[in-house]
Amino acid sequence: MKKLNILLGTLLATAALSHAVDSYSEVVGYNKFTFPTGNSCHAATFVKANYFSGDATAKTVNSLTVTGASFGSLAPSGGLPRYYVKILSGVMAGFTFDILSNTSTTLVVDGDLSSQVTNPNFVIRPHVMASELFSVSSGLTDGLDTISVFNADGTTTTMLRAAGDSPTGWINPVDESAANAVLYPGQGFFLNAANPGNYTFSGTVETSATVVPMFAGAINLVSSGNPGSGTTALASLGIGTNMSPALDTVELFSQDGTLSSQASFLWAGTDGFINPVDESPAVLNLSGSAVLNVYVSSSTTWLAPAPYTPTP
Repeated sequence: MKKLNILLGTLLATAALSHAVDSYSEVVGYNKFTFPTGNSCHAATFVKANYFSGDATAKTVNSLTVTGASFGSLAPSGGLPRYYVKILSGVMAGFTFDILSNTSTTLVVDGDLSSQVTNPNFVIRPHVMASELFSVSSGLTDGLDTISVFNADGTTTTMLRAAGDSPTGWINPVDESAANAVLYPGQGFFLNAANPGNYTFSGTVETSATVVPMFAGAINLVSSGNPGSGTTALASLGIGTNMSPALDTVELFSQDGTLSSQASFLWAGTDGFINPVDESPAVLNLSGSAVLNVYVSSSTTWLAPAPYTPTP
């Protein structure tokens, strides 16, 4: 359950290198979520404010250059990427890439930019980290509660709550070192809690569609990450566009602590999602923070719609 609160809508893009098209007021706010005893699904409903917004003046297969820029250190820290690039124009609009290293004017990214023919407009943002979602929270229990994030390589990052023993508030349950995990745009995760509680997460509303990867045979927890209080029909999210008919499925878990299956639908191509038992059309309305478990037989992507499209 969540509550949306808009704090203000007048944070203008003020970075010295900000592109003119981004001179609109950003919308920021916060959501308050509750969680039950047991297992539940969650996702970040806001992004962080732009560190930079502008046009690349040159690019290679894995780098972007902005002449005259003055980027600070954006490199990974503690084994985790801290910043990412989101492409806003051209054929790769919506794709995001971790920043691996940088100079004052050039970014090296973890990805292949060869499909992007023209120099793109893009933004740089700090990643949302799993621990940050619970920095304002109550009800979490040290030594018992865990977060599970499912990674692109098939591994799982598990974090154990230890508020007084770690700068992140979480530790690796194996070696008790400080733990954290990147929550990529559109990515969901599991929380296992010994007691019910709540948390508040704040940030900036996303204003452009986002490409969310989905990996073959893996656990893909995905969300549109929309902080709004309304609902959207599954058929309107476009999640099936690149899925394989008669093979790929989406599933919605309950949020009562059991993670029981509330609904499961098969992708049927031009017929959309259907009930696999009687082949009736899927009827499912989702909140913006809802997390779907997606099975795909071949790795693919979903272009998640933007929660908010500003008027320049």
